[in-house]
Amino acid sequence: MRSNLLLLLVISCCFVSCNKEKRYNRYLQGSWKCTLVRLQDYDGFTFFDHQPSGTLVFNGIKVNGLILSQFASFQGGTLDTLNLQGTFTMDLTNNELNWIQNSGILKNRIFVITRDNLEFEYFDVVSSQRLRYVFEKQ
Repeated sequence: MRSNLLLLLVISCCFVSCNKEKRYNRYLQGSWKCTLVRLQDYDGFTFFDHQPSGTLVFNGIKVNGLILSQFASFQGGTLDTLNLQGTFTMDLTNNELNWIQNSGILKNRIFVITRDNLEFEYFDVVSSQRLRYVFEKQ
């Protein structure tokens, strides 16, 4: 009896974990408006753009979008652009939402994926900056 319950539990867990990726993929589909971008620079200082412009559009496995952010920093204004024209994959075991483009794969850490909210973070190795993007479903 115990082995049957254990087998049922294992099968249930597999079924639920498989559905999670499909469910999140369904949540992503459509247009997302960027509402906040947070930049943390290599010195650990954090700057916010509370009025970024742009949207991301998910259609099947394709993602397109342009997000423009401007931050007031100690050196003056800092600009950031997220330009996506490609496909995406999810790796839920590592909490990643990855953009696949001509230039390679951009790995992002997922913080929130719901029907109405999306939040992920990208670490730019070249400039040693961490960017967190917050979106609302349109």
